[in-house]
Amino acid sequence: MITLPQIIINWILLISVDANAVFITSDRLQQVYVITDQNTLVKYDSTGKRLFTYNQTRFGQLRSVDASNPMKVICSYPDYGNVVMLDNTLSEVGVISLKLLGISNYKTLCFSPRDNNFWVYDEDAYKLKKVDRNGNIILESTDMVLQLGETIHPVYMQEENELLFASDTARGVFVFDLHGVYYETLPFKGVQKFQVRGDRLFFPEWNSLHSYQLKTLEEKLITLPDIDRLQDVRLENNRLYLCSTHGELEIYRY
Repeated sequence: MITLPQIIINWILLISVDANAVFITSDRLQQVYVITDQNTLVKYDSTGKRLFTYNQTRFGQLRSVDASNPMKVICSYPDYGNVVMLDNTLSEVGVISLKLLGISNYKTLCFSPRDNNFWVYDEDAYKLKKVDRNGNIILESTDMVLQLGETIHPVYMQEENELLFASDTARGVFVFDLHGVYYETLPFKGVQKFQVRGDRLFFPEWNSLHSYQLKTLEEKLITLPDIDRLQDVRLENNRLYLCSTHGELEIYRY
């Protein structure tokens, strides 16, 4: 077993919020977005101040949020195949039905900062598809069976630095270009969520944050603050956001 070098950081706790969180994400303005166990989306600033909320019962369970662009937040409701678009105050500005586009089965989607549209992986067609904000499919990849010789089942995706990253817990993190053409597979299995910032890929690993340098392939473990049963983690500039399985949100600076 390879032992990775560890990075010790002096984390300073700013605030602990009883957020009832089941999912967190963040943006480059150090704002954090929480899906609560009551199916509500709550937005906090970098100090833990509650800013805005969004809640509706029309589309089923809110499963994930992509706030890569804090002015154009994308909410995913895969149970009924709906994508809801919000502005920076979490006010609804649009709804797209993926089922009307023939995409009846998907698990994950992500924002495309290149053109302000979004990617979705069609589980039935085995294709990556890009959808614009008017509800049109504007790009789709070739069948993944043809590209890879096997089916994949991404559970999380992110576009960063002209590449599209998609994690399959059984096979690793797949990397595609912005036409949906396969590039490489990163050998990290079991990754439910990850974060790409610049040339580094981060994902939680026990009580640490695994850091992988995409260019040099260097791997390190960043030691995290002690937290009871880590559920989710995000890193933004000099802010660290931790979420426990009890739903508590902790915000640190460093």
